[in-house]
Amino acid sequence: MKTIQNTEISWQDNTPYSKQFNDFYFNSDGGIEETLHVFVKPSNVLEHYNQKNKNFLCINETGFGTGLNFYCTLQALVAACNLHSSKPLYFFSSELFPLTASDFQKSAKNFPQFSHITEQILAQYPPAIKGYHRIILNSASVYLTLMFDDSVNAYQQCDHKADIWYLDGFSPAKNTAMWQPDLFYQVARLSQLDQTSLATFTSAGSVRRALQEKGFSITKLSGFGKKREMVTALYSKKIIIEEQPKPWFNTPVNIIAIKNVAIIGAGLAGCTTAEALARRGIKVTIFDSSDTICSLASGNLQGALYAKLSSKPTTSGELHLTGLEYSLRLLSLYHCFDKQTAEQCGVLQLATSHKEEIQQQDLVANDLYSSEVLKWVDAKTASKLIGHDTPFSGLFFPRAGWVMPKLFCDKLINHQNIKLELSTSVTNLTQLENNYWTLTSNQGDRVFDAVVIANAHSAKQFSQCSQASIKAIRGQVTHCKKATTNNLKTVVCGAGYISPPINGKYCFGASFNLHNAALTLTYSDQKNNIQNLQKILPSFSDELTFPDHLTGKAAHRCSSPDYMPQVGPVPIYDKFISQYQKLNKDKNWRFENTAAPNYNGLFINIGHGSKGLITCPLSAEHLASMMLNHPSPLPKNLSNAIHPARFVIKQLIKRVI
Repeated sequence: MKTIQNTEISWQDNTPYSKQFNDFYFNSDGGIEETLHVFVKPSNVLEHYNQKNKNFLCINETGFGTGLNFYCTLQALVAACNLHSSKPLYFFSSELFPLTASDFQKSAKNFPQFSHITEQILAQYPPAIKGYHRIILNSASVYLTLMFDDSVNAYQQCDHKADIWYLDGFSPAKNTAMWQPDLFYQVARLSQLDQTSLATFTSAGSVRRALQEKGFSITKLSGFGKKREMVTALYSKKIIIEEQPKPWFNTPVNIIAIKNVAIIGAGLAGCTTAEALARRGIKVTIFDSSDTICSLASGNLQGALYAKLSSKPTTSGELHLTGLEYSLRLLSLYHCFDKQTAEQCGVLQLATSHKEEIQQQDLVANDLYSSEVLKWVDAKTASKLIGHDTPFSGLFFPRAGWVMPKLFCDKLINHQNIKLELSTSVTNLTQLENNYWTLTSNQGDRVFDAVVIANAHSAKQFSQCSQASIKAIRGQVTHCKKATTNNLKTVVCGAGYISPPINGKYCFGASFNLHNAALTLTYSDQKNNIQNLQKILPSFSDELTFPDHLTGKAAHRCSSPDYMPQVGPVPIYDKFISQYQKLNKDKNWRFENTAAPNYNGLFINIGHGSKGLITCPLSAEHLASMMLNHPSPLPKNLSNAIHPARFVIKQLIKRVI
């Protein structure tokens, strides 16, 4: 794993200069004019956008830098056409050494004409965290995805095809690590024959030859200013043979255009999915058997919003951390940080044992995350952050906090494209011959273009999901009246968690019980919650008057065997077994690149367990993108890790089936 570090900048007449590459980020005498000359105009951005057979425009870039190429491209589109959410711009840009937020802000002052967009980016700007960071701009007509990684690694994890490539970044002479054959392989792999155009400031022979070898026809043009030549290109000859080592994870292409979607389940998974689709102009109807949204596990009074990380990089850690950052952006966009819906007060993860203390110290020592993400604090500092004494040291996550899920979901589904139908029990799903879906419920039959099953462990009630690998884990939280003493200042996690008070109550817990399916409150779980709280915050606990009656909420978390969500197309179980049976004998068998046997137009979004606040929003954005054949905000390793088909494939490899 490459550790992501912010770039080191020196400022010369307010122009940023890279210490790593000994070069300026842009021409101080004509940066905008140069960008228009080199990238925007020769790429025919407007012609690409106005193609009638496309429902979005996608531009891939190497080297985001200060974002100047992006600003100029967006300005050109906005000025010339009606850029709107039903036909958005997706702009992907890799960056191994991102600017700090303060350097980004200072650089943006050079271009006040772009302040409208730079202020939006700054409000959502991520810390130096490896991975993809999707930023929603201009009322959802623009999706900027910053890929904090080197360009080859970043684009190796992409599946989408670009309409336009901007090959930027520092020159081949100063940034040899980027301008490598592997990069040009990825550029060709993610291009469309006779459709994808490319522009770059360099006309170096090595670059031209590498592009030609990968199928691009080259045109040399006059460069800008002192640069004699530049290059544009068209992908005109397919040379790259794309291998699909895991065809069961291929993104499905929907047979019919999706305009009207049914979502079963009005919890976090269902509401976030509805928002992501409605934002793109899709009509959505949410069905739920309860008389209110978030009636089950998503209905807790408060949930801790943070990512628990291990001392070594893991797939789950990457999903949780980039998911946390996306949740923070969505919460901000919907103005949720009002101390009623959510609060970004930080989270303190205490080390309540010697083993945990060593694990936390190892995590910090490995230096994988910036101090913006987490920092280790001793017991004295932890006590100050909490506002009450604790005997434990811990990790402090300054960007984290808490969320009241129901209020969050209320804001998300308050949209003209979303209709909510409560007290409606969907009992059957039937696919018609024309690939549309009929939903049968206590309110009658309804027909939709596509269906998303987001009703947690109840998904197994439908025959199409009867083989889903999920389990219900009972959890109980306890409510307690706020004391008259000082409030907690931050969320505190140990054996359980407790948040600062809301509406005069503290919410803490939660129990974890695999063997009790009942949803009635129990004194044993309440006692356990209180004991866990007394352990991590003894002085604070002494000031509380704990209830002698049962108070709180019990619900089932829906979890997968690997504790990762299940998000994507619903596999046809028997056909998967038949098509990939040879995995029983050889787990490395190379299959023909044929379509995976999924139900067309049927998707699932379940299995978020106790992590729904940080996995549901990003999973929903991924699922909406997949359903509409738009570029995903997830790299392939994460998309594969949450794909519903992974369990049947694992069972085949292990010869369980």
